[in-house]
Amino acid sequence: FPSHDIIDMNGLWINGSDTLDFPSTNNGNKSDLTITVTGAAEGDVVSLGIQNSVNLNHSCFTAWVSATDTVTVRFSNYGTGALDPVSATFKVKVFK
Repeated sequence: FPSHDIIDMNGLWINGSDTLDFPSTNNGNKSDLTITVTGAAEGDVVSLGIQNSVNLNHSCFTAWVSATDTVTVRFSNYGTGALDPVSATFKVKVFK
């Protein structure tokens, strides 16, 4: 494997989860909610897990560490009308 494909298994995964209820979001807009993940720091790698029931056409969810101990989950609406995801449990794993 090239050096950039090697995974450092000496790192640490920290976990967090919360029930998030995103508001109805107009087309071309986004909505942000946060999950507390103790130990998370800006620049850490974030993996996001969502339930299938929250998935909507023409939209996506992304996540990043936005502040110490805080992961922001963003819902982006790329459709032509407002979208309102159902309330669901979102899981995050942060790699240190």
